[in-house]
Amino acid sequence: MSRPSIHPRPMEVDLTPAPVARAQVASAAHGRPASLSVFFPMYNERDNIGRVLAEAAQVLPTLGLRDYEILVIDDGSQDGSGEVVADCARHNPHIRLVRHPRNLGYGAALRTGFASASREVVFYTDSDLPVDLREIAVALREIEHADLVIGYRVRRHETLRRAVYSRVYNQLMRWMFGVQVRDVNFSFKMIRREVLERISLTAGTVFIDGQLLAEAQRLGCRIVEIPVRYWPRQSGASSFDSLGVAWDTLREMVSYRLQLL
Repeated sequence: MSRPSIHPRPMEVDLTPAPVARAQVASAAHGRPASLSVFFPMYNERDNIGRVLAEAAQVLPTLGLRDYEILVIDDGSQDGSGEVVADCARHNPHIRLVRHPRNLGYGAALRTGFASASREVVFYTDSDLPVDLREIAVALREIEHADLVIGYRVRRHETLRRAVYSRVYNQLMRWMFGVQVRDVNFSFKMIRREVLERISLTAGTVFIDGQLLAEAQRLGCRIVEIPVRYWPRQSGASSFDSLGVAWDTLREMVSYRLQLL
């Protein structure tokens, strides 16, 4: 499936926000954010990251923000991805490259992104760009009255095995932590900085997305879900679709659950 041009186009899905996830408490209105950090965790994405940064550089100035930054967290890439980002950063002062000396895993990349981001709200998505970045404008409107805004895929485009993993994982998040959202691990999340400053994230696997939501819920944060059009990967391969990754994720979930007892 080819991706659309990033020039304005009519939206093809209903972007009316979904009901707030259950077990959340209402929070006071925050008002429109003035600044935004956008970051992309990256591992061996040479064929994708230049296009991602070009789209970010075109979209973010249109959002009416006072300030923004674009971070790429290079988790030990070995294919020259970091050099592509460094070259982009030389031509755009909003872009910053943060490098891990070796591959530390998705959880570590997200933790580094959260720690490195410096603006009022923080947004992240994957470096193969599974979303149209213009959807950030919708999230910015919703976060005026929320602590987190998370997307759920309108059409998932998954293999059967990946679909089974996702269904089981989302159900386990409900049973173990009471997190009742449609799409726990979809990498379209916007978080207020004060939330990040109050939570502790330790996961090294893809469970970090779930741990983020579980920690936010534990603090009584308000989470709003919005539908997002999903674009499947066009180049490269995902490193998440394996039994080993699923097993490591389950172990981290159990360990975190025991810590809460």
